[in-house]
Amino acid sequence: MNSIDHPQSWHIHRSVLLLAVISLVFIGLATKAAGQTVPPVVDADWESYNNGVEGWRYNADEKTLTPKSAPQLVEKWRFPAEGVTAEVGVIHGTPAVVNGHVYFGTGSFPAFYKLKPNGQLAWVFRPGVGATVELPKGGLNRINAGAGFLASPLVTDKAVYIGSNAGVFYALDRLTGRELWKVDTRAPGFPNHHHANLFNASAILADGKVIVGGGGYEHAHPIDPNYPCCQGRGFVVAFNPDDGEVVWKYEVGEKPRQFSKPITIDDVKGSRTYHYGPSTSSVWCTPSFDAATGTIFFGTDVHNSPREPTEDDPRLYTKYSAAVVAVDVKTGAEKWVTQLNKNDVFNHTMAGYDPASAAYKDCSIGDTPKIYTLPAPDGSPATVLGVGCKNGGFYLLGSGDGRILGNTPVYKGKPKYPLDPKRHPRMIALPSTIGGIQTGCATNGKRVFTNGIDWLTSTTTTPGWPEAGRVVCLSANLAEEHWRHERPRVRVPGYDGGDPIASGIAVNAGGIACFTSTVSERLVVVDAMTGKMVKDVHVGTVWSGPSISRGRIYVGTGSMLFLKKQLKGSLISFGLPGEDEVDRMGAGTE
Repeated sequence: MNSIDHPQSWHIHRSVLLLAVISLVFIGLATKAAGQTVPPVVDADWESYNNGVEGWRYNADEKTLTPKSAPQLVEKWRFPAEGVTAEVGVIHGTPAVVNGHVYFGTGSFPAFYKLKPNGQLAWVFRPGVGATVELPKGGLNRINAGAGFLASPLVTDKAVYIGSNAGVFYALDRLTGRELWKVDTRAPGFPNHHHANLFNASAILADGKVIVGGGGYEHAHPIDPNYPCCQGRGFVVAFNPDDGEVVWKYEVGEKPRQFSKPITIDDVKGSRTYHYGPSTSSVWCTPSFDAATGTIFFGTDVHNSPREPTEDDPRLYTKYSAAVVAVDVKTGAEKWVTQLNKNDVFNHTMAGYDPASAAYKDCSIGDTPKIYTLPAPDGSPATVLGVGCKNGGFYLLGSGDGRILGNTPVYKGKPKYPLDPKRHPRMIALPSTIGGIQTGCATNGKRVFTNGIDWLTSTTTTPGWPEAGRVVCLSANLAEEHWRHERPRVRVPGYDGGDPIASGIAVNAGGIACFTSTVSERLVVVDAMTGKMVKDVHVGTVWSGPSISRGRIYVGTGSMLFLKKQLKGSLISFGLPGEDEVDRMGAGTE
């Protein structure tokens, strides 16, 4: 007789089945409580600022959006929805998108959000205030987001990682938003903590470590004549992803010390006396990682205070300002340093151009060094780094030794606009404190896509409007310019100037490149091969760069930076008409 036909046997089997179901439920709850996530991060996702440790800002799996299909893009949803009065703050970082869920932080009304694939709220995390310091008012490019977030998150299978403008680095449970751990870099306990530490860079996962740049941002502090400038240093730190333990910390340059006697620097804006140095400002460049050599690459900011000159070396700067640095991923030990802009001591009491040395200032490196290969002279593949600088040049470096292999033309003339002599036809952007190539250049391994801002007058004592903005597409070896997208001049009440492109560029395997324009408030999609514009849509005040995943483009709005200020933001998802892959995810399974 079959056991299922016997009543007693049925009751036994039913009890066993019930216990099994209960066990599975508890296992599922325990799994969620432990922060484990299903499904994992896959190639179709855009899990971090650059979508990959090599810094490309390229989605090789996304082929739905093409130059032929992109003109049909429509707004699928926005958060918060139209008519909702929720106080959602400025979104400056590129959104991360994993399994159709969107992750982003806000600078104003500080919070960190996870949205479901349909644009509904999954969870929100609101950070504590933490250690803060009031910055003095003034300074054209002063950044102060309090406890908010200007960086993009890193999303892994288990957690979400992001650093705040208050210098606190967080690990959040991906499923629930629960705080797993945090590290306050302004507080005792963090190695060489500093009151001005912050995070503007985004993190990467490399060699089992969460690695991110930060440091003491003291650009505005010297405006206060009583501030003993400056002792902050940029750093790159490697955290244990499970508990936040500092595995290693690389600090940029030598440790600042008190000078034997104060140093006074005079320029066209006046005099400022310095008591400590040489300081190196925060690392705002998101690092990249070469797994083959175990190397982390990143760019540095400039000196906020000088080094003490000696008879043997009268320089006021060191090799660590406005430089590309390579360190070992296991130990943080320095491998090499290559400086791209010399003599760069700058803060908000100083002019952006020094007539005495004919040097442009604040020309730091925020663009991630992109790792790709080119043919060597013998025909073998050679690993190189492509990186943009605020001096307006895009550089090609050897990854093994940092040797400069080439660069696009860099403007060396006086800050007079229109230019005299005439601009070099292959110059990408002009140097300035808020110009040149900022951050977020992209590559597909064959071509490089650079953003650019001309704002030469910001280097003078009486800055005017930005002069121009553009995107330029180059061959990977920089030998050829394929196309340039020049933004039209904007003439509206209260503004008559250029349209800067400062956002990160996103590229996909379907053949499109997209970016946002600051003043005209557009999301622009172009054919990556020809540069022809295929879609142009108004999104509102914007500095955020877009991300591309599963047939969708995501972009955040709002701004607390320059030119335009809109302290409330939104997250917008664009896709093709009708049901798509993300629509079928619905509210999601997470």
